[in-house]
Amino acid sequence: MNEPVALAVENLTVELAGHTIIDNISFTVATGSTAAIIGPNGAGKSVLLKTILRLLPKTSGHVHIFGIEHERYQRVAPLISYIPQMIDFDQTFPLTVQGLFSLKSPRPLGMSSVETQRAAELLDFVGASHLANQRLSVLSGGQLQRVLLAYSLMDQPKLLLLDEPAAGIDAQGQETIYPLLARIQKEQRLTMVIVSHELQIVMQYATQVLCLNKKILCSGIPQKALSNETLQRMYGTPVGHFAHDHSFK
Repeated sequence: MNEPVALAVENLTVELAGHTIIDNISFTVATGSTAAIIGPNGAGKSVLLKTILRLLPKTSGHVHIFGIEHERYQRVAPLISYIPQMIDFDQTFPLTVQGLFSLKSPRPLGMSSVETQRAAELLDFVGASHLANQRLSVLSGGQLQRVLLAYSLMDQPKLLLLDEPAAGIDAQGQETIYPLLARIQKEQRLTMVIVSHELQIVMQYATQVLCLNKKILCSGIPQKALSNETLQRMYGTPVGHFAHDHSFK
């Protein structure tokens, strides 16, 4: 019996404040793949992720996660993790990395020994074990993103949604975050959906691309879907030539 697709979106429309943000789109994301969603500012990329997660209401359409309607929250929630583009928290609140992980535990007073060990293993996996006792407020953008990646894996999800994972990270950090995501996808056997504006990164790491500007303008393997003609139609101006180097590392 074939495993259901990780994500199936059918005739999805989202209207906010009287404006159509997503207009009757349909697509699927295969289990075990890395799908990238690209498009200009205001194209509806972040809205799409939030609608899949039911953080925003849909106007019409259907969303299934591993064959389960996303309205069935109790069944869907354990399957999925989400890292938004921006994390807004009180910089004066003395929450440490270890304290953040303890929020995942159902125990009222800290994590169990098993949970503590898993948190330590995940922090080591993403190269952030040395940050366990640091306050979140003192972490750099790259350090925080690594911590959030480890945190998102605590419940062993099957689908990971990331909104601009390199946002707020310096150039050196950006060079390491995508190889780390590729390693996570491979070793944790995850399906990933990544919103990104970095076309070279999409070409290198995604196995599937969705071009979104309210509607789906292209979809498929990045080397074939991301033609200069398609990119010009999506962004409205010539984007230039992109090397079709597809090496998922």
